Amino acid sequence: MKIIFIGDSLTFGYGLEKKYRWIEMLKSNTNLEVTNKGVNGDTTTGILSRFYEDIIIPKPDYAFIMAGTNDFLLGRSSFDVYDNIKMLIKDCAYNDIIPVIGIQPFVIGSMAMIYWSSYLDYSLVNSLIYTYKESIIDYCTKSSIRYIDFGASFRNIINLENKEEYFIDGIHPTKVGHELMYNMFLEIMEL
Repeated sequence: MKIIFIGDSLTFGYGLEKKYRWIEMLKSNTNLEVTNKGVNGDTTTGILSRFYEDIIIPKPDYAFIMAGTNDFLLGRSSFDVYDNIKMLIKDCAYNDIIPVIGIQPFVIGSMAMIYWSSYLDYSLVNSLIYTYKESIIDYCTKSSIRYIDFGASFRNIINLENKEEYFIDGIHPTKVGHELMYNMFLEIMEL
């Protein structure tokens, strides 16, 4: 089975050695034919612009799509992200590629203020992630599209005392966080 992962730094694996990134773990530990097209700093608009070259031309069996956090950090609306992701899903359907949607973890604002920007309103970013998450889950459910809610997994196990175990900087997962994502992907995809 051939699967291409497209997205931003959460897909790329920002901040970790390659061997500890969740998609690299899939490449090493499964029989999947895996390609990682995650780009640090990318937005859903950027993914739309490269989707034909990165996904449609190589025509994988599955396209895993996860993005939106950078859009929200840049002040874009949850509706823009939702509409862009829906366009990507429709492009997949039109080209007989099965989409799988990844839903990003929430931002740990107290950490992001230290490691990224102290001027951003991370509670607003999380509100936008939540609104997008509700909309895309509803759309995926009604359209019988598989999705993986990484945000729910992180939220269920993270508290103020252990956040550094799972996040490097409040946005990007640690090695332990990537192991969580790897295991959740295997569970949802039933691999």
